[in-house]
Amino acid sequence: MKIMKKKIWFIRHGESLTNADENFKSNSFGGSLVSISKRGQEQAEELLKYFTEAPDLIVTSRFIRTKETAKPLLSKYPAVQHEEWPIHEFTYLSNKRCLNTSFLQRDPWREDYWQKGDPLYSDGDGAESFVDFMERVRGAIEKIKERKENFIVIFSHGYTIAAMRYVLEKNIKEINSEVMQDFRKYFKDNKISNTQKIEIIF
Repeated sequence: MKIMKKKIWFIRHGESLTNADENFKSNSFGGSLVSISKRGQEQAEELLKYFTEAPDLIVTSRFIRTKETAKPLLSKYPAVQHEEWPIHEFTYLSNKRCLNTSFLQRDPWREDYWQKGDPLYSDGDGAESFVDFMERVRGAIEKIKERKENFIVIFSHGYTIAAMRYVLEKNIKEINSEVMQDFRKYFKDNKISNTQKIEIIF
């Protein structure tokens, strides 16, 4: 009997208000309530050109920008099952100090985090360590493998999609400082644009 391979499309959310304006200040924990911009809405509509058939499952994160990006596709295929998975963005800075700050204001904090290179470090309330993040990514990969659907579309985020690819390509066993720094380089060298589609065959 022929075994069907899973076709998985990872799609980064459309341009968010933060992507559009680095001075935009979010009042939500981890930027979870940041919406997509007008351009992001247009990008979400443009995604429909990729679909000549309905997926078997549509997945979003709990962040509103993935749900808004998936909305046109969900409208086109209303019968397709939609699920929310823990595939939200890597939030490695404390919610408390990030509230009401802009992307640019947080830049030195981000650099300091990656310079530390400590995979077990947690910045505080609402923040994940790098180990926590990678374990969450591994969990999502295992969930994909367990699913029976053959065509799954997953709306997620830059770091999360990059980490999915990184784990699958590098076959990472242990999460340590060297892996953390290597992933940072991988992320920078393989930037994922808003609404870019990454196809992976499982």
